[in-house]
Amino acid sequence: MSTVQGPWPGRFVWHDLMTTDAARVVPFYTALFGWRLEERPMAGFVYRMIHCGPGPIGGIVEEKAIPTSHWMPYLAVDDVDATHNKVQTLGGAVCVPPTDIPATGRFAVVADPQGAYVSLFQGRPESPGCDPDLAVPGRICWNELLTGDDLAAQRFYSSLVGWRDAPKDMGPFGTYRVQTQRGKQACGIMKNPENGAPSSWLAYFLAPDLAASTQRAAQLGARVMMANQPIPGIGAFSLLADPAGAVFALFQPATTAAPC
Repeated sequence: MSTVQGPWPGRFVWHDLMTTDAARVVPFYTALFGWRLEERPMAGFVYRMIHCGPGPIGGIVEEKAIPTSHWMPYLAVDDVDATHNKVQTLGGAVCVPPTDIPATGRFAVVADPQGAYVSLFQGRPESPGCDPDLAVPGRICWNELLTGDDLAAQRFYSSLVGWRDAPKDMGPFGTYRVQTQRGKQACGIMKNPENGAPSSWLAYFLAPDLAASTQRAAQLGARVMMANQPIPGIGAFSLLADPAGAVFALFQPATTAAPC
């Protein structure tokens, strides 16, 4: 168990589920992971804060107008305004300019040059986000960028937040680019196996019993896209879509190695 306190610049410290149907996904995720949700009325909407383990890890926001439900990762940075300016000079785009989150910090939503969306986050000392190295079942333990150009994407994020590239040859699956930050694994980047598919970030949730969790997710209304796929020397994963269509993965680490 990690005892290091935040902030964790260059690491993913929060995740929001942007969904078109909160009524369908709230019972799904609470039953699957045992989350406790805390409803917080905001200006014009209700923010459902997710508690899992020792503290909150993200939230659920209903947005009827979005094209598809999706998980939004929050990437910690030292200075949201400076980093968001850098995004534009590096060829990315700004979707939501730097904005204050009352009593929490500041964020901006940006897109990398390949079109994947990510939120930049600068938390206050008392609200740095959740510890990215704390492995708790039901928490996100890995983030993976599926992109049309893995090398260009890696160069973008390396310039933006200082990730170091540790590429691994995956044989017929190509190169998997593990990104490290200050000696810790931060995430992975790989070329999307579906040619022409939009670039996006995929969240992996820690599941000690992958087969049982995959079966349970299907019973609760998830669409199983891939089930119990082994990753040699790392573990195994399943790829699913929740009842409102947000894609996510379940991950069970091997006993000797894991990305989370």
